[in-house]
Amino acid sequence: MGSNLIEKYRKKTPKSSDLNKTSKEVLADGIGGSAPPYEPYPIFVDKAKGSKIWDVDDNEYLDFNLCWGALMVGHQHPKINSALEKQIGKGTMYGLPHEASEELAREIIDRFPVDKIRFTNSGSESTLYAVRVSRRYTGKEKILKIEGAYHGVMDSLHISKTPAINKTGPAKKPATVPAGEGITDKTIEDTLVAPFNDLEKVEELLDENLGEVAAIIVEPVMMNKGVIPPSEGYLKNLKKLAEEHNVLLIFDEVKTGVKMARGGAAEYYGVEPDLITLAKAIGGGLPLGACAGKEDIMSEIGEEGLFGTYSANPLAVEAGKATLKEILTQDAYNEVKEYGETLMEGYRDIIEDHDLTALVQGINAIGTILFTEKPVNNYRDWTQVDQKKTHEYWISMVNEGVIPTAYGADEQWLISVQHTEEDIEEHLEVFKKVASKLK
Repeated sequence: MGSNLIEKYRKKTPKSSDLNKTSKEVLADGIGGSAPPYEPYPIFVDKAKGSKIWDVDDNEYLDFNLCWGALMVGHQHPKINSALEKQIGKGTMYGLPHEASEELAREIIDRFPVDKIRFTNSGSESTLYAVRVSRRYTGKEKILKIEGAYHGVMDSLHISKTPAINKTGPAKKPATVPAGEGITDKTIEDTLVAPFNDLEKVEELLDENLGEVAAIIVEPVMMNKGVIPPSEGYLKNLKKLAEEHNVLLIFDEVKTGVKMARGGAAEYYGVEPDLITLAKAIGGGLPLGACAGKEDIMSEIGEEGLFGTYSANPLAVEAGKATLKEILTQDAYNEVKEYGETLMEGYRDIIEDHDLTALVQGINAIGTILFTEKPVNNYRDWTQVDQKKTHEYWISMVNEGVIPTAYGADEQWLISVQHTEEDIEEHLEVFKKVASKLK
């Protein structure tokens, strides 16, 4: 099946193939810095609108990747376009404060349990800010993160992202494994790693490193290994442990914030962390992130020198305002939740009908298919996912005109406010066709 799939993919996308070759002459890995490469080569996009994209070969695709979940507003939302057109006539950057930043900040504060915000350009910057201000505020150096979680490319967090299973150590005592060769030994020593959904291990690490841990950083729903929800009471008890050990709790809501609920996972699970990092969907398709938290913690962020030339630029802020104030309304959340549940249930029915070894995990508008037998509760469970079958599924869906997720078993789908009931039905019809050939 694999070779036939690739042959069909190549026949459908010859211009993408050519661009992949020429791009490698000037771009590292043939990409500009966003989309990771995959075999045989990525699709090169020509344009996008609504729930669809078109590649350079004029193939049309239903898009459920939506730039790793950044585009919950969909492509070219009229209200985003209008906001950008209006702002371009006033200027794209100022290097001085502007009122729209305050307006957007107040909207985020209304949604999330935070007092103050510092805007950034990306999720990586947001988590970097959170770690730095945590260390300054507590006077401690160590960070505790979750095995298999991705929080951007900051040295302290680019650790145990997708470690080779033969290097991870025992399940109850994960090794700290750098994601690359350019991370110093001291940085590795200062990063502690615990399994997701394992409070006992977190407590053990906090006790072993008493008075040395500045913060625990966690994706409240682990979304860089499919979709892995927290177990009952995990987040509330994690907050309790952090408070008992005088450690800050950081929710990395770059992928959950304003997507799974109006106020992200903090609202959904009723937990108030000390710091929240945001990006992706809050910008409506423009580069916008934020580090937000309690007033006494955030009051030190300026003293730490955390600023950025492009941060809170007027274009991104106006897109963010339109996204949060006009587009992602409660009615919108209700609709995408309904579509999301329909898609997940449809997948489950098709999996059962075709006797596939697979399961679906997700929340509201976010979900994924994992080709494995048992529920995935942490990174070690996720390593049992059949990567070859995932590749076959993804290429098969793309060949039929549906981009079901970003490429890879670590990704998930998102339903945007511009997806329709017909889009969901088409997605399921294509999966039904693909499922019959996946056994």
